[in-house]
Amino acid sequence: MGRTALSPKDDPHPGLGAAVIDALPISLYVVDRKLKLVVWNSRREQGPLGRPRHEVLGRHLRDILGPRGFKATLPTLKRVFETGQIQEETVETGARLFHLRRIPVKRDQTVTHVLCWFEDITEQKALEMRVIASDRLAFLGQLVAGVAHEISNPLAGIAGCAEALASIAMHAPGKTHREAREFRELIRGEVARCERIVRSLLDTARPSQGSSADVAAVVASALRLLDRHPAFSRVRVISRIPADLPAAKIEPDFLKQVVTALAANAARAMSGGGTLSLRAACRNDEIHLDVLDTGPGVPPELRSQIFKPYFTTNPERGTGLGLAIARSLVRGRGGDLALRPRQRPGGSFRVTLKAGANRP
Repeated sequence: MGRTALSPKDDPHPGLGAAVIDALPISLYVVDRKLKLVVWNSRREQGPLGRPRHEVLGRHLRDILGPRGFKATLPTLKRVFETGQIQEETVETGARLFHLRRIPVKRDQTVTHVLCWFEDITEQKALEMRVIASDRLAFLGQLVAGVAHEISNPLAGIAGCAEALASIAMHAPGKTHREAREFRELIRGEVARCERIVRSLLDTARPSQGSSADVAAVVASALRLLDRHPAFSRVRVISRIPADLPAAKIEPDFLKQVVTALAANAARAMSGGGTLSLRAACRNDEIHLDVLDTGPGVPPELRSQIFKPYFTTNPERGTGLGLAIARSLVRGRGGDLALRPRQRPGGSFRVTLKAGANRP
C-alpha cells in the first residue's frame, strides 16, 4: 500500500490508490519523516474540523493541527517511526468516540511514513453497551433487590446509633453538644440519601420527570461531607459555583453522588497534596460543571478505560465503579460526563447537564 499510495511509479492503474483511499469510510492522513502531509483523504475535508486537501498537502503537521493538537500527537508519531509498531488508542471528543491508529508505512524495512487513521466508533460502542446491558439486566435486578433488602437493617442501625450518640452528648459541654448535633444531622441526611438511592434502584433507576437540582447547594453539601475525609487532609478546595445558576435536570442525590465520586478520585490522585477546583457556568441551555485537580492527570494509555465498569488503578482501595456509575447517572438524564484535555498537569472532568427553566 505504501508504494502505491505514495509513489505512482510503475503503477499500472494511475490514481487508483488515491481513489481507494478516498473511498474508505474513515478519516486518514499520511505524514513523512519530516512530518509533512503527503496524503489527506476526502473524509479529512469534511466536518467542522475539515480542511481542503490543497490547503494541507506539503505543509508541516504542526501548521494543520495547531500547537495543542500537534503536542498531543507528536509522541505517538515518534514511537511509530522508532519502533515500527502500530499504535492504537480510543479518545473521546465531545459526545463522539474515535478509534485512532497510527500505522507504519515501510520501504525496505524502514519506516518512511505514518498513516494516521481515525474511525468514529460511537454507534458501535453504544450497540455493544446495549447488548451487555440486556445480558446483565435480569442478574442486576436480582442483585439490587438482594442488596436493598440486606442494606436496610444496617442503615436503620446507623440511624439509631446516631440518635443514641446525640442523646449522650446532651450532657456534654456546649461546643461538644453543638458538634454532636451537627454530625447527627449529617448522618441522618446520608442515611436518608442511601435509602432514596436504594428505592430508586428498585424502581429500575428510571429518571424522575421534572427532578432538578440546585448545583451550588449540592456541591456545597458534597464538599461539606468530604471535608473530614482522610484523602482531603492535604487538599485545598476552591469552589466557584454561581448561586444564580439555573436548576440542573437531575435528581439532587444523584448529582451529589457524581460530585462526590469526582472529588474523591481527584483527592486520592493528589496524595501528596494539591488543589481541587470546582466551577460551573450555563451556556446554551446547558450547565457545565468542571472538576479540576493538580495531580498527575490520567495517562494517555488509560484514558479510554477509566469509565469502564470495574476498571481501577488501585484494586485494594476501589471497585472501579465510581466513574462508570457517575457517567451512567448523568447520561440517563440527558447529559454527559467526560475527561477533558488540559494543557497544564492535572485531571479535568466536565459534567454537562440540561438546564431547567427555574431553580428548585
